Amino acid sequence: MMFTRTIAALALTLLPCFTAEVAAQRRAQRPGAAAGVALSISGEIGGRKYQASGNGTCRHAPDASINGVSASLWMVQYGGSGDTPLKQVNLTLWRPKDGASDQLSLNVETKSGLHRIETGGSGENQGEGAVVILPNGPGGRLEISGKDGENKPIKITIDCPAFTGIEAEGG
Repeated sequence: MMFTRTIAALALTLLPCFTAEVAAQRRAQRPGAAAGVALSISGEIGGRKYQASGNGTCRHAPDASINGVSASLWMVQYGGSGDTPLKQVNLTLWRPKDGASDQLSLNVETKSGLHRIETGGSGENQGEGAVVILPNGPGGRLEISGKDGENKPIKITIDCPAFTGIEAEGG
């Protein structure tokens, strides 16, 4: 009887770990899950040149919507490793299909600070920016130019070898 209770207690202790591991594996194997790609980034912010390459995510949904408006969506995330000058880049671009202005969110963290562009959203805009998208096979190039919230000029080019899909919010 004691042996059975010990096994049952051990099973209850390990079950949450096992369940979390299985869930993580299923998320990683799910079609459209964000998989890392070797992307490259180059640009200039406030007269300083930056260049980086490494693992990040490049995602795209040609048919999405934001606030009830049909749009295409691009998302890029990159985190530099170690003591690199370009620490982090996060880009979200909503391009409405009705021809309305893009909604752009760009955050670039360098050793010298954070540079942000937020346009087209319902919140407070910071800076200004435009994005040119140049498709190339399963990936493409995103060319962002504008000014951050402190009026520093920004030009960033992100080369994504491939875009993965984006799962709708809420599963």
